[in-house]
Amino acid sequence: MEGSMEILNRYAQYSILLVDDDEEICDLIRAYIGRMDSIKNMIVVHDGQSAVTKLRNQKFDLILLDMVMPRKTGYDLLTEFEADKLNINSVDKVLAMSGSMDKDIFTIATHHGVRNFLIKPFDEDIFLQKISKILPVKAS
Repeated sequence: MEGSMEILNRYAQYSILLVDDDEEICDLIRAYIGRMDSIKNMIVVHDGQSAVTKLRNQKFDLILLDMVMPRKTGYDLLTEFEADKLNINSVDKVLAMSGSMDKDIFTIATHHGVRNFLIKPFDEDIFLQKISKILPVKAS
């Protein structure tokens, strides 16, 4: 299995949207992504409505999506992805996250086509392994 540093250096020129209302999780993910020199851009928003605004104006290679948030939930966003109202290549590029072990959260996400999940809290190795399964390696 690859170590964290090998995974960190495999990616070039990716753009990520982080959608999470938990500041601590955002800080943690910022730290992990900050060590990935080849990630060109990460935008952080704290609710689904702000994510909609970003997704209408910009393409992202990966969306890190908290399922339970104020204003507009991760479920709401997945519904809009399905309706092709937002600027997303594929729901396969969504990593659904939740601090709840409630199986209904992931059942609903799966119903919307999501195949990538992460239970919070998580450590760096688990986070990077998930990213490595979602994003193909781009030539540097």
